[in-house]
Amino acid sequence: MRKLHYTTLIVILLLPSIFSAFSQERDSLTLLDYSLDDLMQLKIESAAKRSEAIAEIPASIVIISRKDIERQGWQTLEEVLCNVPGMYLINDYLWFGTDNFGVRGFFSSGSFSNMIILVNGISQKEDWYNSFPLTKVNVPVDAIDRIEVIRGPMSVVYGSNAFLGAINIVTNQSDGTSMVALGGGTNGNYKVFGRITGGNGNLKFNVNLSGFGSDGIGTPYSSMTDNINEDWSLPNNPKSDGQLEDHRIYIDSWFNYEDFYFGFQQTHTNRGVIDYYPGYKDGHLAQIQSTNSFVGYRKNLIDNFSLQAEVGYYSFRDLLDYKHNSDTTAYGFNDIFSDAIDAELNLNANINSKWNISFGTYYRRILRDKLVVDAPNISDDYVNLNAGLSRDNRIQTWGIYFQSTYSITSKLDALIGARIEQTPSYTINYAVRFDPSSTYQYLAREGVYQYGKPYFIPRAALILHLTDGHHMKFMFGQAIKRASIGENMDIVRYPERDQLKPANMQTLELNYYGLLSHSAIFNVSLFHNYAKNLISRTNQLEDGVMRLFNTNSGKLVTLGVEASVQYKPTSKLSTSLSLVAQKSENLQTGYENITLEYAPSILAYGMVSYQLTQNISIGFSGFCVGAMETYWRPDTRNASDMTDNRTPIQLIADGKRIGDKATGYTVINGNLRFNNLLKKNFYCALHIHNVLNTEVRYPTTRSNDIFEKGTIGYGRYITLSVGKVFSNKE
Repeated sequence: MRKLHYTTLIVILLLPSIFSAFSQERDSLTLLDYSLDDLMQLKIESAAKRSEAIAEIPASIVIISRKDIERQGWQTLEEVLCNVPGMYLINDYLWFGTDNFGVRGFFSSGSFSNMIILVNGISQKEDWYNSFPLTKVNVPVDAIDRIEVIRGPMSVVYGSNAFLGAINIVTNQSDGTSMVALGGGTNGNYKVFGRITGGNGNLKFNVNLSGFGSDGIGTPYSSMTDNINEDWSLPNNPKSDGQLEDHRIYIDSWFNYEDFYFGFQQTHTNRGVIDYYPGYKDGHLAQIQSTNSFVGYRKNLIDNFSLQAEVGYYSFRDLLDYKHNSDTTAYGFNDIFSDAIDAELNLNANINSKWNISFGTYYRRILRDKLVVDAPNISDDYVNLNAGLSRDNRIQTWGIYFQSTYSITSKLDALIGARIEQTPSYTINYAVRFDPSSTYQYLAREGVYQYGKPYFIPRAALILHLTDGHHMKFMFGQAIKRASIGENMDIVRYPERDQLKPANMQTLELNYYGLLSHSAIFNVSLFHNYAKNLISRTNQLEDGVMRLFNTNSGKLVTLGVEASVQYKPTSKLSTSLSLVAQKSENLQTGYENITLEYAPSILAYGMVSYQLTQNISIGFSGFCVGAMETYWRPDTRNASDMTDNRTPIQLIADGKRIGDKATGYTVINGNLRFNNLLKKNFYCALHIHNVLNTEVRYPTTRSNDIFEKGTIGYGRYITLSVGKVFSNKE
């Protein structure tokens, strides 16, 4: 089903040998080859859009290098992020066919939207839900040079959506090393990958091309629900086999010429999903496509003063092809598409040895943002929908920010920063067609989003350098997350209701980052997150009709501690262990005594890699996720019972969970890698995901509540990869 065209991908295998003559000197970060002393001074740019050492950045930071990925053998970006402390996966098989992550006890149903995801500094956002689907990002692991994960509110630098931090995936290091790789294994896993880096004179380039995929998750539907409906038109003893396949193509190219640079990304995903209920035969298919391109200019104008300017264009489409049953007239689609442009200017000035100031401006213009649905099988009354921006309307966002760092003494640095951001009012068009009595009826409305005022977002921090190897960070920050146009559809559905304000997150964090010895780094954070105005789906009886709409009623608090130690006693052995303990509470009125959903209290992560010989390494990684509750759904009034006068608080108390409690689980992965196998620069890797074949059961979500037992994650699968590296050092 849905196999990609391999003809073009075969060309990938030929490219490195064609272009290897352009190889340049190698400068790639291979963090496992660094001493821990060097890691303390490692510099990244994604935290402040300027180069800073980790010890000097007011945030808790995790770096995952190419060497980490190679030695652990992780096969997908999702698998990599599962090993980031504080992050935990939930997959409900819906939305863009993507996997969603909770972060520090906070989870938003739907597509991932609580952290901003960047590739080489370029935002990967889609504009209908203001989210970052990993099926859109789509970066193959072989293309990744490193991943920088900055935890904590980052809205001052990146604006809305950097609620709990930012993830920057780096794929454009022109290190003179090209490669090809092939892989395959159980569960239909396959990959074809090619990478070219090089240059000539002032020109440097990097190109990554990949095709990869799998048969997806196959499990009996009876393991997820006891309520298989005859209307689903499924065979006896139905399974998800063949309905959740995942096939992807990824292309990116990055060019640098003197002070100019250019980037281009093209991604395409065919992934099976389950929407409303499982589809007929090979099921519903989500076809996700995106194109990102940008051009930039970076220049040191004068001593200690630099400028960076970028302009980008972004296009996204998700076409969901429904196959609800064997009746071909019941087939339908759900089509989301958007186009946007943006521009950004950043200035950085080192006033003197003690004082640095960064200043930036940002502008984004959404040119098109639409949802078109034709799915008459979903409801007896509903036929189709056309909603979003009209042709003559646009959504605009502008922002301006500054950050200033000052060394009060040789051991104490202070940071203050602020951002002002505004999305002015815009108009939404909404047209729906009904057919309640075989006579078409139309409802057409227009609504104006009114919360268009500017928002002020502050940030402050103190960094105490106890010694060269020991640092204390005291941090305060705020972040916002604006309602998306998809969430704002209530403006036209229920024009009399209050409109949605931006959600707000406030974080206090104390972080210690220190070199305990030349072989051990210790990192511990104590954090307190307080979120209000969170968007929540609410049921309420109005004029005798039960309505479902969005409100700003969500409110929660999380208190947690994250502790990580990296221990590298010899050049051959590297280990790390992280533990997270957190308590999240629902402060929404009526829910104070109800355990918060999707918020595990305990998380643990571990990695070990050992160089058995000069050319053979073995790696193990694992993570443990604690038990999670599901969403608490309030009861609804009985519209036919005139004596049912329960208050909203009573309706909450009379509610129940939408699914069973998901038990905790532990996943362990193993990897054996051979370098210089048979011939120099050839390698072979054997990766086993979920070695113990542990059952991974995710809690039921509101997006797909037909699975009251929860959805199932990947069991054991085995992948064998082979490849060749081309380098000027050969």
